[in-house]
Amino acid sequence: MPLRKDLSLTMPNTLRNVPNPVAVSQRETEVPVAWRGDWNLTQYVNNYSLKASGIGFVSSPYTSIWDRIWGVTPVQDLPKFKALYSYVPRIQASVDVKVNLEISNGFTLEGGTNTFRDFLGEWIESHDMLETMRSEEKDAQVFGTSYTEPCMDEDSARVEWLKTLDPEYMRVRQDCYKNIFGYAQLQSYPPVVFEPEEIYRTLNNVSSWQFENAYGTSSLRSILHIQALIDDFQADMAKIMKVYTKPMLIAQAGGDGSPGMPAPWSDPQIQDLSSEIAQRDQGTDLVVRGDVKVTPMSSLTKDLKAEWWIQYLERQRDSQLGVPKIFLGEPEGANRATADVVMQEFITRLRMRQRHRSGVYETQLFPLILRGDFPDSLIIPDKIPKLKWKPIWEPPTDVKMSRVIDLYNNMLMGDKEARGELGLPEKIDGVLKQQPTPTPQGMLEERQFETPGEPKKQLPFKVVKSGSGASYLVRSLS
Repeated sequence: MPLRKDLSLTMPNTLRNVPNPVAVSQRETEVPVAWRGDWNLTQYVNNYSLKASGIGFVSSPYTSIWDRIWGVTPVQDLPKFKALYSYVPRIQASVDVKVNLEISNGFTLEGGTNTFRDFLGEWIESHDMLETMRSEEKDAQVFGTSYTEPCMDEDSARVEWLKTLDPEYMRVRQDCYKNIFGYAQLQSYPPVVFEPEEIYRTLNNVSSWQFENAYGTSSLRSILHIQALIDDFQADMAKIMKVYTKPMLIAQAGGDGSPGMPAPWSDPQIQDLSSEIAQRDQGTDLVVRGDVKVTPMSSLTKDLKAEWWIQYLERQRDSQLGVPKIFLGEPEGANRATADVVMQEFITRLRMRQRHRSGVYETQLFPLILRGDFPDSLIIPDKIPKLKWKPIWEPPTDVKMSRVIDLYNNMLMGDKEARGELGLPEKIDGVLKQQPTPTPQGMLEERQFETPGEPKKQLPFKVVKSGSGASYLVRSLS
């Protein structure tokens, strides 16, 4: 059977694809006989003619045996990623900002059965799930992957607690088709081997490349070269600062012995003077004999202009870290519209990370927890609760209140919706305190509630009576 229908007669062949019969004939006649003795390539030739066989490789078939036993070989930069996070304050602050904004506001559970939802809510609260999530997301940002082992009771198979593992020593055991056979931890010999269900993981910036397909991509990988140049610049500047604080000296000891000139110094005398000058610290005086002339040497770096270089390097690094400068204690330096666009794009990326994390918990962790505590229940996706993340960032209270009241006043939001949007209970507890409202001259007691900004001309004029509508909402919030 051909792999796909021959479309050469029905559509332009811009890629110069030959008809399928010609391709099959070429493969059967021109593929070297030596390939047929290679199990991987023989399987490739056999499966290639099967429709929808999933033959596409994500890694080389020659390394498949090694990858299934020892795991896919990761990039060699994992220790460097850990060092960047540990020793570079700006990188650590950028990663922590993204992790905190994504995780710290928490989430709620919705959907599923009431029994499962209540049980998972209590389990998550009692096991400090948010702290585990922060550790997982930090590993995913720094290394590209996070690994968590649900530690289960051997008798009841209940998940007792969650243990995050160091990604530097973890390997994914998979074949060339991305079928995962488990995981190996190379922190001991023999390695610790995990079954596929004994580990759940989250990935960052997955790509189709061989290693990144298995392990994701660290958010710090593209700045390795830039950070190395920054480190070199800092080392060079440290040397320059020492030149400024301890200038080089030119010492002329003795003379040539001509009439009226001092006698030349012996070699031991010059060596002693050289040692004295070399041991001189900053801010100290040098005392020599009268026939020694000491002249400070002008620094070759006093006119060096290197600000553009470090600014260029830091700009390249910050563009990859992707954190608005306002979160790092620096003014943004842009107008309100530009800052809003930058913030929106930043939050969108964090929401994508939240969606990925939700899928991991809903399909891997939650079923594992429920199977241990409800062994006789039918656990299907429709019965499992879903994660609903709380907003990552909200505008200031006054801006948010103005927007909510505007929506309420134009009958686009109800009482309960408006109060819920502002984080208030759905019902007012107690009796509202009546607040006298001054009536300007020329207006009736029944007045229009006005909101900041230009009125919406396309909406009809509406009068709100005292004690109801937007005025009621304002008093309930005051």
